[in-house]
Amino acid sequence: MNTKTSTSTIAIQPEADHPHRWLIEEPQGATSTGVCRICGTEKIFRNWLESSDFITNTEHRMAA
Repeated sequence: MNTKTSTSTIAIQPEADHPHRWLIEEPQGATSTGVCRICGTEKIFRNWLESSDFITNTEHRMAA
């Protein structure tokens, strides 16, 4: 039985000639490893948002 879940994200990196299609392992700590389905490139993804990455509903309304 496969217990991994995956999330796909597209990101273009300068050295890539294609948009990466990430298969990201299930979160089990602060980071998860992702592997591009096309070229096999590996990347570390954070499993949290820093407080500076978060915007409250009030801040969102003020920005609009």
